[in-house]
Amino acid sequence: FTGLCFTTRTTLADMAQFHGLGNDLRAEAARLNAEITGPTQWIYTDVTGDVTHEFQLDIVVPVSLPVGKPDAAFAGVRFDYKRFRPFRCVSYVYTGPWSELMGVYDVLFAQFHRDGYQNDGRVREIYSVVDLVNPDRCVTEIQLGLA
Repeated sequence: FTGLCFTTRTTLADMAQFHGLGNDLRAEAARLNAEITGPTQWIYTDVTGDVTHEFQLDIVVPVSLPVGKPDAAFAGVRFDYKRFRPFRCVSYVYTGPWSELMGVYDVLFAQFHRDGYQNDGRVREIYSVVDLVNPDRCVTEIQLGLA
């Protein structure tokens, strides 16, 4: 898929600064008249679970086609279009507050490894339902890339 994207290097400890950036990407897609084709996604590459380990973070709003040149920037890094290839993964749909996601990941990865899977270094979160007023209603699809 093609997405309007923000890409950076960060750590789990420093990710709070990027919350709300999906809204900025969606606003920029609307300004460009780009057709949004899905929910906001956060794609982690080479994340290990160590809160100090640096990894690549892509925050993405899927769009049908690149339209115009993005103007918006965040922390000195511009938004741009990027093409994402499909990948094999194990998927889990979690309903509940994002504050509990770390515990969900602990359980998921434990079962993932017990079942004999190896992670390829990619994790994707697809935010299907975002409800900041009632966080118990949030729905997040978690995809663990298969090696």
